Amino acid sequence: MSNFTPNFWNQFVPHFNTIPAVNQVEFNPYFQQKALRDLLAKDDVKIEAWAPLGQGNKDLFAEPIITALANKYGKDAGQIILRFEVQEGIIVLPKSTKKVRMASNKELFDFELTAEEMAELRALDKGKGAHDPDAPGVGDYLLSAYDIHAND
Repeated sequence: MSNFTPNFWNQFVPHFNTIPAVNQVEFNPYFQQKALRDLLAKDDVKIEAWAPLGQGNKDLFAEPIITALANKYGKDAGQIILRFEVQEGIIVLPKSTKKVRMASNKELFDFELTAEEMAELRALDKGKGAHDPDAPGVGDYLLSAYDIHAND
């Protein structure tokens, strides 16, 4: 699945024969999808983060808690963000075309954030993403791109 908000999930998934295993949605420290995560947890559905680094949002990378943790652990801001997401149980597949960043994105498993640090990062949640799949007309637009055979 992709971009299934709680609204879409509740509208369509109850009619599926098979519950999806993964829902790819926007996820980063500024948009942690709490309601969706609670809903998906009931069926052990995982979230794959779209834009796990907030699409390079400079404000996110400059957050004092993120820069402080980067200094503490000898990491960069992106590594702190990705480590937070991994510890939250989120599947992260960061995109980069730069070899240095690709290598950096893999260096997440030689440190662990404390419970207190995780709580501080959770507090960054603004509850709103860069994109809103629930905005009027978006659902109809996306569904019109597919030939749906409900009874096949």
